[in-house]
Amino acid sequence: MGTLDAAATWGVPLYLERDAGLPDMGRSPLGPVPMTSRDTDAILACDDAAAVAEMKAYARSYVGVAGMALVSSVATLALGLSGKRGATAVAATAAITSGGVVLEARRRARQWEAIADARLTAGPVRH
Repeated sequence: MGTLDAAATWGVPLYLERDAGLPDMGRSPLGPVPMTSRDTDAILACDDAAAVAEMKAYARSYVGVAGMALVSSVATLALGLSGKRGATAVAATAAITSGGVVLEARRRARQWEAIADARLTAGPVRH
């Protein structure tokens, strides 16, 4: 199994194509990279509202990772009802693991989204 080239698979986020000085929050099924103070400063200094809005939209798209948690939870229930104990244990482990991934991905994405919201509501940047 090869490694996932996220940029080739998902493309470059629109906000990065604008070259507005915004940091790259990452392109991963595991969620955005953790924010740094440098990331926060760059977002708050950006005067391209369209780029910041696109960044916010991209951060919100990380809710899509919840699919694996849903699928594995349904599989756990179905396998449990069918009496397949070993498969149920595997599916339950996948459900628990993917649930943790979903929580972490949304936690990180929400941080990026919150800073984008702050920038969009702050008005023009004063230099």
